[in-house]
Amino acid sequence: MVIETALIVAPKAFPLILTFLGRFARKFKGFKTSATVTINNKHREMKLTDPEIFSPGEIDNPLDWTINPGEIQKSSKFFAKLGKFTSQGMISYNIFGQVGPNEKPLYLIVTWKVKLNGGGNSLGIDVLEYDEPPLKYKTLDEMYDLYKELHKRNAGRKVWPTYNNGAFFSIGGTIDTKRDAKIIITFDHNHKNPFYCS
Repeated sequence: MVIETALIVAPKAFPLILTFLGRFARKFKGFKTSATVTINNKHREMKLTDPEIFSPGEIDNPLDWTINPGEIQKSSKFFAKLGKFTSQGMISYNIFGQVGPNEKPLYLIVTWKVKLNGGGNSLGIDVLEYDEPPLKYKTLDEMYDLYKELHKRNAGRKVWPTYNNGAFFSIGGTIDTKRDAKIIITFDHNHKNPFYCS
């Protein structure tokens, strides 16, 4: 009689246990690898607009739609996908009002990879010209392929890009070596440009 009751209760209890464990895992995000991204717009005139994101996993605090001159974006935190040990992702912002040599809009692109041990963390930054936002109309697989291509190309650079074809900006970035890494991106003037006085 006791055995029969236990067999009846167990199947009903199993979905409740799974639900509880799922909520527990989501609640205790401190156990997950994460990247906290902050973008600081120190430029006096240019703004960054229309963000796009590729990042498997969960996100706390969506990106600001516009980062005006002199503003700091509120930090967004990107957690590794449940069951994975690496937080990785890509953010793009349109550099409003700037075009490249082919008269196409320019995009600030940030890629990162944060590992569980933190020692292999990497950050990539680039400015690229696209007809449309780089992640627009792409499938998840296409987004991941683009992320891998750009991160492989840009991660580990010692000098971040300064766009020299008539643009007045430079970009810098830092990433720390923790599994809950903080990434700070600074969009600033191109102080080397002779037409700009610092």
